[in-house]
Amino acid sequence: MTLHYHLGSEVEHTVHKAELIGLLLAAHLIGTEKQGAMSCSIAIDNQAALRAFNSELRKPGHHLAREVLLLATRIQKCRSKNKYLLTLRWAAGHISITGNEKVDSKAKKAVAGLTSDKELLPPYLRKPLLINPSAVKRKLIDKLKKDWNKNWHNSKRGKNMLKIDSTTLSNRFIKTISNAKLSREASSRIVQLWLWHIPLNSYLYKFQRTDKANCPACGADNETITHFHLDCTHYMFKRWALAQQAKKKQKNMLIEMLLGDPEMAIPLANYIDGTSRFKVKPGEQTPTQNITATQDTQHRQT
Repeated sequence: MTLHYHLGSEVEHTVHKAELIGLLLAAHLIGTEKQGAMSCSIAIDNQAALRAFNSELRKPGHHLAREVLLLATRIQKCRSKNKYLLTLRWAAGHISITGNEKVDSKAKKAVAGLTSDKELLPPYLRKPLLINPSAVKRKLIDKLKKDWNKNWHNSKRGKNMLKIDSTTLSNRFIKTISNAKLSREASSRIVQLWLWHIPLNSYLYKFQRTDKANCPACGADNETITHFHLDCTHYMFKRWALAQQAKKKQKNMLIEMLLGDPEMAIPLANYIDGTSRFKVKPGEQTPTQNITATQDTQHRQT
């Protein structure tokens, strides 16, 4: 005999809950046997479901585990004269076990919406089940992530990052700045470049942190990220290593390539360090530190 139970949407229920329902259905089938065996074994390929029975059964979904234990106790009392034994054991999934494959084929019917007649199901499953709080929380988190990604991609900085890496936000960026060969300062500079939020004069001039947007090295009218990395004649020699690395990769040396290719992180950090553009003499403040100090002073006065 086979029992099917369609649990419902994943926005209200979890896989863990489905595994416990499977155990409950199995125990119910054992209890309905007229000539019960001396001992039975239920195999399941989910270790988390098995560990639930060694817990205090206070987490969401554990009400099903308690129901399995109650049902198993009733079966044991009915067959106590025969020294009945019920064992729950773990079985590795997807390793060509005949029983597993048979159950998987039956489970697909339940996924499609098939549920056995109520009279055949355990009494506990004949009424609507509680919605799992973990599933509701996961749905909310997924929605927040989706909304956050949408807002980020529509923002100015988000659009700039998409030009550098079309997979943004991705683990590639985290992997790039987490390179063990990068110092904390170098990683910070690369992040600032990705966000187009780096203390070059074209950016600082917008906040009146400098008198003009000119490049302090060559005198060009606008010290932008592109100018600093690709055009400034004062850093031409320092830029040679970057150019060689780009040539080796057979790519044009563009800002998108310098920032979007993880292998360019070390050469880029070496170039920035070699220019000494962001190095501060002892006792001096960086423009960004000056901004922070001004904002802090205003806050205290308020």
